[in-house]
Amino acid sequence: MIDQPTLADIAAADIADTPAPSPFRPFVHGIGWRMLALIVLFSSVVTLSSAALQLALDFRRDVTAIEGRLNEIQHSQIGALAAGLWHLDVAQLTVQLDGLMRLPDMQWMEIRETGAVATPVTISAGRPGSGAIVRTIPIVYEDRGTARTIGSLHIEATLDGAYRRLWERATVILASQAVKTFLVSLFTLYIVYRLVTRHLITLAAFLARLHVAGPAPRLVLDRPPPKNRDEFDSVVEAVNMMSANLDTAYGELRTANAALEDDIAERKRRDIELQGMVERLRESNAELERFADLASHDLQEPLRTLMIYSQILERRHAGDLGAETTECLTYVGDAARRMHALINDLLAFSRVTAKGAPFVPVDLTDACRRAVASLDETIRETGAEITVGALPTVPGDAVQLMQLFQHLLGNAVKFHRPGVPPKIAVDAGCDGGQWTVRVADNGIGMERSDQDVFQIFRRLHTAQAYPGTGVGLAICRSIVRHHGGTIRAESGPGAGSTFFFTLNG
Repeated sequence: MIDQPTLADIAAADIADTPAPSPFRPFVHGIGWRMLALIVLFSSVVTLSSAALQLALDFRRDVTAIEGRLNEIQHSQIGALAAGLWHLDVAQLTVQLDGLMRLPDMQWMEIRETGAVATPVTISAGRPGSGAIVRTIPIVYEDRGTARTIGSLHIEATLDGAYRRLWERATVILASQAVKTFLVSLFTLYIVYRLVTRHLITLAAFLARLHVAGPAPRLVLDRPPPKNRDEFDSVVEAVNMMSANLDTAYGELRTANAALEDDIAERKRRDIELQGMVERLRESNAELERFADLASHDLQEPLRTLMIYSQILERRHAGDLGAETTECLTYVGDAARRMHALINDLLAFSRVTAKGAPFVPVDLTDACRRAVASLDETIRETGAEITVGALPTVPGDAVQLMQLFQHLLGNAVKFHRPGVPPKIAVDAGCDGGQWTVRVADNGIGMERSDQDVFQIFRRLHTAQAYPGTGVGLAICRSIVRHHGGTIRAESGPGAGSTFFFTLNG
């Protein structure tokens, strides 16, 4: 016999094959890197968005500062330039332009004299280029209360300095934010590991070692008890409860398994006993069949001899015998004939299930007509009228179904009212795949009684009034049961009888 592994062996093997969790696993293969990547990604998006907004504001502020300096030149320096240009003091104008060029972000300035002069004065400082901000300011001089436009100041300001400062600020912001994001992410990762991940590792290791081979230790997390219950407390409580329930269920399972094994053993023992009983019953049926065959020959042979010699005595010595002896011979002949009929009926009753043929499709209309043909002489004597309606084709034994109709129709003809020709109707109906066949007559009917009219040897009339053995209806019920159906009767005194039997379609 091959030993089957127990649950304990399976659980022990699972524990031996389960690798111990590494403390660095959450940082290498766990959610730590994904969390760090998500934090860095989110922080980068926020940092870039805020830095872009801040740099845009700083750039706008630089541009506003340049325009402010140009406005200041227009309001505060244009008078001195007008005086120098009116007196054609080139040296002073040059000094003034050099001073203005020292202002931040100034690229090129030029003073141009206008008016009806042969040779206009032009003084410039710096280098002209593609200045981002260009402004031309008219130079107006007050001459004895009259404002005269004597020239113009052309200014070009560059944004190179603003761009440089913008780049420097962007570099500082991005570098500082990157360092801050990285440090915050690492700190967050460490906090998550301390507060969550390591406890998940402990929980996973506990569940990996959990088995049903024996009671498991309680799950305890490595952390100081919190002041207030949190989610991990609920998880630990649920896991410990699950472990306890699992241990209890395993104990109940072992008990049920032991009971089931006992039940299986008992069932096997009963199956062996049942097989023995079936074998003995088969042998008994075989003996009964042999007895029936013996009875059909050995018992009927003396009866036939008795009937033959009693008839010979009646025919040859009827005049020599007295009336009493003749009457006794008549009784002997009648008793022998009744015994012969009883043996035949008992043999037919015993052979319903023992000698039944395999089921084949049987046309009940044909079976009923053959039964009517077998009763032709009795039907002519009584003037019986038999009406056969539409009958189905069902699986069954053709001979037995013909015998069923033969007994029911024979009883209907036999138990007719004196002076009234028998009228018999045969029809059928289907309900849910099962056929119900009805055989109704107008005969003498039956008294209402608690007795089972289908019981063997059950007779409601004397043999002198209506000859018979009392086995016919018992044979009918045996045939119907052999075909998986039921049979019943409805009757009343003088109201005829109706028999219903069911057959599978």
